[in-house]
Amino acid sequence: MPKTLRLILKPLLAAMVCAPVASAAPEFTEKPLFVKDTAGYYGYRIPAILETNSGAILAFCEGRKNGMSDSGDIDILLRRSTDRGNTWSQQQVVVEEGGNAPITFGNPAPVLDAETGFIHLLCCRNNDRVFHLVSENEGITWSPPVEITSTVKRENWGWYATGPCHGIQLKRGSHAGRLVVPCDHLNAVTGAQGAHAIYSDDHGNTWQLGATAGIWNGIAPNETSCVELNTLGSSGESRIYFNTRNQAGGYRGEAFSLDSGLSFVSGTFSPNAVFTCPIVQGSVLRFRSTDEEDPSNRILFSAPCSTTRARLSIWSSRDEAASWSAPKLLNAGPSSYSDMARAGPDSLCILFENGPTDPYDKITFVRVNEEWLNVPPPAAVAPWAAFWNFEERPAGQTASAFPDAIRDVHPDNHRMHMTAQRSFPVVAGAPAFGNGAALSLAGNGGIRITDADSADHLDFGSNDSFTVEVAFRVPANSPQTGALIAKDFTANGSSWWLRIEGGKVRFQICSNPVEKIVTSSVFINDGLWHHVAAVRDATNPAARQLRIYIDGQLCGTTADSTTGSLANGQDVWIGRYNTGNYPFNGAIDFVRITPLALAPSGFVGNTTQFGTPNVVAPVPPSPTAPPTALELSQGFVILRIREENNPPWLDLQLMTSEDLINWQPAVSTQTLTLREDGMTDRVDRVEMNQGSNGRRFFRYAGNGAP
Repeated sequence: MPKTLRLILKPLLAAMVCAPVASAAPEFTEKPLFVKDTAGYYGYRIPAILETNSGAILAFCEGRKNGMSDSGDIDILLRRSTDRGNTWSQQQVVVEEGGNAPITFGNPAPVLDAETGFIHLLCCRNNDRVFHLVSENEGITWSPPVEITSTVKRENWGWYATGPCHGIQLKRGSHAGRLVVPCDHLNAVTGAQGAHAIYSDDHGNTWQLGATAGIWNGIAPNETSCVELNTLGSSGESRIYFNTRNQAGGYRGEAFSLDSGLSFVSGTFSPNAVFTCPIVQGSVLRFRSTDEEDPSNRILFSAPCSTTRARLSIWSSRDEAASWSAPKLLNAGPSSYSDMARAGPDSLCILFENGPTDPYDKITFVRVNEEWLNVPPPAAVAPWAAFWNFEERPAGQTASAFPDAIRDVHPDNHRMHMTAQRSFPVVAGAPAFGNGAALSLAGNGGIRITDADSADHLDFGSNDSFTVEVAFRVPANSPQTGALIAKDFTANGSSWWLRIEGGKVRFQICSNPVEKIVTSSVFINDGLWHHVAAVRDATNPAARQLRIYIDGQLCGTTADSTTGSLANGQDVWIGRYNTGNYPFNGAIDFVRITPLALAPSGFVGNTTQFGTPNVVAPVPPSPTAPPTALELSQGFVILRIREENNPPWLDLQLMTSEDLINWQPAVSTQTLTLREDGMTDRVDRVEMNQGSNGRRFFRYAGNGAP
C-alpha cells in the first residue's frame, strides 16, 4: 500500500512556504482616444503623453479641423484619465487661436516638474514661434500661452518644432531639477535639418537654448526624444541620451550629452543600425533604474519597425542605451508617431497613431505591464515552402508593382505573394530553366513580402532545416555586395540572408548573438546564369551544417554553432535588405525556399521542381478506403490535385512505377478546371493495369526537367 505523508506541525505555514510565488500575467489594454471625423475635427495627429504626480494620465494631440495637412486650422487637445487609462474625460481644447482661421498650434511637448507638480507644455505656432503654458492642477486648466521664441530660437532658423513627445526633468547631477525638451529646426538659408534641446532651470519661468546639432555622418536630425542616464559624466553633470529621426533615411541617429543638455558629444548624431525604421518620429522613456530602487535598469524606445509606417514596436535597453533588444511588436498594422509614459510601478502607457489601412485613422492608448514586455517574441512557426519564378509577364515588358503581383507558384498554395517596389524590367531568363522570364534589378529597389503577410512562416527555429535557391546573373567582374534574399535584422540580430559579395556567394544565419557564415569557394561574377543553393542542415541537431552549392556542386561548408531561433519581425526582401542596404544589380530568374535540407537531386531542374520528396501513393488492389486524392473506379485510377497556373516549364508530369525504381510517364486522360481563386483542379484518369506484384505507384514530377 502506498504510504500517506502527513503534515503534523503547522500545516498552514508549511503550505504557505511551499507554494510558488505567482507572477503577474501579461496585461494588454487598448482604447482609441481620438478617432478621425469625430468631435468636430477632420483628424488627429502627433500624440504626446505623461503621468502626473498623482497618477493621472494626460493624452495630448493635434486636432486638425479641415484636413490632415501639417498646416491649417490646428488646435492642441487633451484627454485626462484618473484611473490608469480605464476611463477618460471628454477632449478639451488646450491651445487654439483665431476660431476657424488657418492658424496652427501644434507639436505638443509636455513635461512634468515633479518638484512643483506643475505640467509645462511647449508648443509652436505655425512651426515658427515657440510658446510655453503651464497647468498647476494636472491639466484641468491651463495658463495662456507665453511666447519664448527669442530665447530658444536662433535668427537663422526658420521652421521649428518642439518634441513632439514628452520632455524630461533631470534627477541627477549638479543640475537636478532642470527641465529638458528635445526639439528640431530647419536652417532658413540652407534648409538643412537640425536637432536641439531647450531647458529651464527655474521651474519653467524662463527657457534657454541648449545642445544643437546639424547634418553629419549621414544623419539629418529631425524629431528627437531624450532620456536621462543614471550615471553621471566626469564633471558631475547629468548624462542624456538623444534618439532622432533621420530625415536622410537609413538608420536612426543617436547622440549623448555629458553636461545636462548644454551640448552634444562631438556636436553630432551617429547612426545606429539596430533600429529598422522608416523616416518617422519615435519616443524614448526611462522605465526602470537601479538608483531608484528598481532591481535593474530598463530604457524603452518606440517606433514603427518596418520600412514603412507600420508594425509599431518597442525596443528595450538594459545597459543604459549601450545596446538594444530585438523589437517587441505592439501593433502589426499601419502605425506612425508614438509617445510613452510610465504609469505606476509596473505599467507602460503608449499613445500612438494607427489604423486598419491608414496610420492616421485614430490615436490609440495602450497600457501593458512589464510581464507583457518580457514575453519573448513567438518562436518560429512551422516554416512554409515558397516559389517566386517571375513569370507573370513575358520578357520585354515590366513587372507589375501592384500589391501581391509577384506570385508564389509553389503547389503547396500558401500564397506567399510578393510586391515589387517598382516596375522592374522583365528580361529573358536562364536557358537552363526553360528560357522563361527574369526580373532585371539595377540597384534600385527590391521585391518583398511583409512579416505580417508571411505570418512568420518564413522564419526558422533553432533546429529548422531549410534551403534557399536562386537562379541569377550579375555583370561580369561586378564587385558589388548585393542581396539575393534577406530576412535581415541588424548586426548580430536573429536573421538569415543570402548575397553576392565581390563575386562570391555568402550565406549567413544568426541567432543573436551567434552568427555563422559560409562563403562559396568560387567566383560567379562572370555575366553568366548560375544556380545557387544555400542549405541549413539541422537534421542532426548535434552536427548542424551550412552548405553552399553552385550549379549543383558543393562549394562551401561550415559547422552551424548557432544556439537559438533565427526568427525576427522583419520582412523578406529579394534584391535588398530591410535597411535598404546592399541593393542587387543583375537579373534574377527565380527564388525558392524549401523547409528541408535538400541534396542536389532535389534542386530546381533535377528530380522535382519543388524540392520536397515526391509523394508516392500506392494503388490498393481493391477500392477499400482509397485516399482522398486517389480512387479506383471501373478499372481506372483517378488522381486529383490542385495546383497554381504555372508556366509550361513548371507543369507537373504524372509518373508511374511498379517497383519505385523504374519510373515512366503515365498515359492519362487529363481534365483541368479553373477555379475562381486562380487555382486549377486537375484530374488524371489512368486505365488500371496492375503490375505483376499487384500494385502501381504514382508521383508528380517536373515535365522534362532541364
